[in-house]
Amino acid sequence: MTEQEDQIVMRRMARFMADGLTHAQAEDLAGRMFDRDRDPMDDRRVCFECTGYKDKLCHRILDKFKRPTPQLRFVLQRCDHFDLKGKK
Repeated sequence: MTEQEDQIVMRRMARFMADGLTHAQAEDLAGRMFDRDRDPMDDRRVCFECTGYKDKLCHRILDKFKRPTPQLRFVLQRCDHFDLKGKK
């Protein structure tokens, strides 16, 4: 793991713990995301990475279907409504 990759994992862990995961849970999810980042065939994402994720809700789905969505923010998944934050 490079220093930059280590910093990414640590930032993710801090964010997940701030949103309610235990240290062990945050470490597990950040590790799975690290593995995902290295696998070019893995296109799964977590809600935290989407522009529609605000206030612990997916507003892209909420706006489209006018209903709250299940709490899937800690689950690696594929979403038809996903829009990556910070993309160029």
